[in-house]
Amino acid sequence: MPTSFHFKLYSLLVVIASIIAALIIRPNPSVDHQMSGNTVGETDDCDLVVTPENPAREDGTLDYIRCAALHKCLVQKVLDAEGKRLEEIEGGSFFQHYGHAADEIRDRLSPSLAAFLESIFISDELPPFFFWVDSISHPSHLFFHDDLLNDDGEMPHRVVTLYMTNLGLGGGHTMGLLYDQKLHRATMTLDLEDGEFVLPAEMHGELWHPLETVLSNWIHMVKIGKITASQDEAPNEKYGPWTWQPYGESQVHTTVAAFERLVDAIEERMPIEQSVEPRQERLLSHEHLSEAGVPDNCFIRSILTQIRRPRFKMIAPGLEVPHDPVAFANNQKFTTMNFESKYGAVIPPVLIFASAERRVVDLDPPDRYTAFNPFCKAFKDGVPPGDRSIVAGLYSESVERFAVDVAEEGFRLLLPFRFRDLGLDNGAKKSDGNQVEKGSVADLFQHGFKPFGGEWWRAQRLEALLDHWRYLVETGVWMVGPEGVQGSIDKFRNAGMDESDDYVIKPSW
Repeated sequence: MPTSFHFKLYSLLVVIASIIAALIIRPNPSVDHQMSGNTVGETDDCDLVVTPENPAREDGTLDYIRCAALHKCLVQKVLDAEGKRLEEIEGGSFFQHYGHAADEIRDRLSPSLAAFLESIFISDELPPFFFWVDSISHPSHLFFHDDLLNDDGEMPHRVVTLYMTNLGLGGGHTMGLLYDQKLHRATMTLDLEDGEFVLPAEMHGELWHPLETVLSNWIHMVKIGKITASQDEAPNEKYGPWTWQPYGESQVHTTVAAFERLVDAIEERMPIEQSVEPRQERLLSHEHLSEAGVPDNCFIRSILTQIRRPRFKMIAPGLEVPHDPVAFANNQKFTTMNFESKYGAVIPPVLIFASAERRVVDLDPPDRYTAFNPFCKAFKDGVPPGDRSIVAGLYSESVERFAVDVAEEGFRLLLPFRFRDLGLDNGAKKSDGNQVEKGSVADLFQHGFKPFGGEWWRAQRLEALLDHWRYLVETGVWMVGPEGVQGSIDKFRNAGMDESDDYVIKPSW
């Protein structure tokens, strides 16, 4: 039978299922209209986030009931921050609120997406829905980018702009959260240029996720304090009550835990005579860090004063644990630079795990339009052309706390060689599947395009790197010997060879 017949039959079945679900779950239309009740039984809406124990739906359909509950969770958080109550706000469902304009585009919506829009509360009085998006798109905007997003002859309105990007975040060409009505998956594009990373969806499957997964990641970022909602002033831009934080306090604890997991994985694989009770003393003290020029009250200071001292020397190929506080301080180049700013606090990059052979990094760009130094302006300016004093290794991220979309919890791995240089490799990849920039020295393990939101240049989280290194140890990609992980720093060259997938962290925020 023709594909169009199957789609129409499937659509009819979804409509029938939606009607039955609505009758069972929403017996009181006025309660649904005001969103004052729970969507699934007595379960709190925010408890419906995607977890390993409660995964997203993977059957190719939209779990619109769960998504509506998660949408409501974020609405409630932003209202709580502004001291407002939902019952005091005028509004209704998408179709109630927009009336004729919404009814006109209903036939272009899949039945399950229409059911989602019927289940959520829309009002002009609501603050911005989240840091990256203002609200559910107006009916006229849902298909505004049709000519750019859709070339499916059988389903001409397949991809919709479900949520609109906050003005100011996407330059002058904002887009938003895209939703694929055929695959029932979503991805966050700040602007038109981001569309190049994700379309067609079939070729970029790792960047499209169930809608409940996207909403759950946003809720998680609020829960850990990376994005906060309040009426407080912020050192950077705010979107309604939403503020982007340099890091969330709970990220310190989860990163320390990730380090402990990596250390345990290495120590468990060391020769028996080396496998004794783990040490309990901290790796570095506050005094050691002050001598190294590490600022007070920053993410990396909190990490280095809480993690325990491992029993081994090498934590990754060619990278050593800073057992000697004096050597640790002497390795720091960026913390001694002048990085004061009249706009606010600046946090310098800190060399955490240095090259055991003290190999150095060539940060010279090939031209004035390309920059291989990944750090803030002060630390770009502090490394003159031809400088070869920057030791290779794992650095914490530099941050201007007055800027937006920064990651103080991030890292940069600076390597003593270039990727994709002189055609010597197939090209190391970033999380989005694209190759690192030709000649780059600091792109390995980084994000690229972020399917849950954010600029491509924001650093990957240190927690994610430590967990990925543990994976490389546990799967035998990295071998362990008496001193820890074996091999020189040149082993990272494998990222550009046939083992490139081993050196890619899965896409995340």
